[in-house]
Amino acid sequence: MPRFFSSGAARLAALAALLLATRPVQADTVTDWNQIALEAAAKAGLDGNRSSRIMAIVSVAVYDAVNAITPVGKPYHFKTRPASPASADAAAAQAAHDVLVSSFPGQKADLDGRLEAYLRDLPSGAADKANGIAVGAAAAADLIALRAKDGIDAVPPAYTGKTGSGEWRPTPSGLKTGLTPAWSRVTPFVLKAADQFRAPPPPALGSPDYVKALNEVKDLGAASSTKRSEEQTTIAQFWKEDAELPANEMARGLALSHKTPLAKNALIFALVNMAMADARIATWDTKYHYAFWRPVTALNAGPDGSVTAYKDWTPLLETPAHPSYCSGHSATISAGLAVLTHFYGDGNTFSVHTTTKDKEGQPLKARTFKQLSQAEAENGMSRIYGGIHYPFDRLACEKLGHQVAAYVLKTGPHETR
Repeated sequence: MPRFFSSGAARLAALAALLLATRPVQADTVTDWNQIALEAAAKAGLDGNRSSRIMAIVSVAVYDAVNAITPVGKPYHFKTRPASPASADAAAAQAAHDVLVSSFPGQKADLDGRLEAYLRDLPSGAADKANGIAVGAAAAADLIALRAKDGIDAVPPAYTGKTGSGEWRPTPSGLKTGLTPAWSRVTPFVLKAADQFRAPPPPALGSPDYVKALNEVKDLGAASSTKRSEEQTTIAQFWKEDAELPANEMARGLALSHKTPLAKNALIFALVNMAMADARIATWDTKYHYAFWRPVTALNAGPDGSVTAYKDWTPLLETPAHPSYCSGHSATISAGLAVLTHFYGDGNTFSVHTTTKDKEGQPLKARTFKQLSQAEAENGMSRIYGGIHYPFDRLACEKLGHQVAAYVLKTGPHETR
């Protein structure tokens, strides 16, 4: 079951352990603490939106800390120059640690232990480490203060949807209200506003585009589908985990294979995670602006849009508890991979793991790609194979993700040397 439905302690502990097992820590401070941050978010039971926000804050704090010592681009916000000499590795580790402890105080002992071990193993001298630690702590404090009132705590009225044709209402997930309906009120990291790249309206009900899309998801996404191949079923299951996990793994893998220097890694990871966080804010603006019904509702609805029982058609995957249009998975992956493509090009051979398990309780096998765009397209199609999105959900949010990434690359921190 994906993380947006359950926060049981046992399942979260298993997820964190699986993250560690399937996505081994790489030999770079930026990539190491990127994975540590994902594990901390998993242990805390965060949904994809909240996890993307934390990952962006961590990544930006790390970037500003490293960039203060080894300048590679314009600062995001923290501009203080450090005492010299200073260890950029110590700064990166301290910055990530401090953001995570601020966000997850219940994990402080574990995070303190990991930081202590990490700093102990760094080859830098005492002065280098001490100065780097000071820079990292200051950069983290700066970002924590900057994001303290970013709308994360907004509590809107419960969103129960409507009952007319095309209108979202709760689906058979067990949740009676829409998840995070106020997420568009969270302050973006780079975008000017959540609606800056709002997707155009979905196809009109009854239009040829709508009917074609509905029939496609009906045929390919049904739990009992005879038209979906075994490989397509595996794809649906593989990509159902929160999208920030595979996107960050791809970033770590490319950083390792390209031997990207620490300072540039810090910049890339900040841009990747800001693009993904802002793409999710923009997606949630689109979702709740149109409040379009999910395939499971459309395929069980009567002529007036009412649903008396969800029994005529069942999707392969359990439908997330928020409107269908457009796909958050597609926007997140597309935004992150667009940034990676900017730095590394499309042609890269890499493997991606998943936390999804097979029938025997073992993680599904890693999938290998030769292009970032190939992984992006497969992720998008996975939501149709799973029966939880229409094809136009995928296409609209892939475009949205690209638009957000292009804006982040143009407007956010960028290389100056």
